[in-house]
Amino acid sequence: MKRLTALPLCLAVVASLMSGCGGDDTYCDNLASAEENFQRLEASDFSNFDEFAEQVEGLAEDGPDEVKDDWKVISDAFTEFTDALDEVGLEPKDLGKELPPGVDPDAFAAAMATARNLSSVEFRTASDNIDTHAKDECNFEFEGT
Repeated sequence: MKRLTALPLCLAVVASLMSGCGGDDTYCDNLASAEENFQRLEASDFSNFDEFAEQVEGLAEDGPDEVKDDWKVISDAFTEFTDALDEVGLEPKDLGKELPPGVDPDAFAAAMATARNLSSVEFRTASDNIDTHAKDECNFEFEGT
């Protein structure tokens, strides 16, 4: 039986998303909170992916103007990925498990192709911009970065 693949590229990129905290306390608190969910993803626990995606969406809406567009790039990529999974009847929490009966492997492969956007040049650039901003404005190091 085919196993659902995790998002190792996504996790590596997301790890570099954030690397600090200290300027805007609310923003920094949100980054610190997001790290908890990131650590679960890094451990291949996708049960909180939706919560993490919501946190990223919130950062895209309410983050500092300097990185708001960068957070939007990240949020849009997450949304595109979860929408693609939804189209084949899966949720991120299903990743890492066996492909459920009735899920077309070809449709699943097509949905997983959207994960490539989580490692695109645009995504990596946005991640780098967020990382630099977080280092400059905050005083918090994410584990694994």
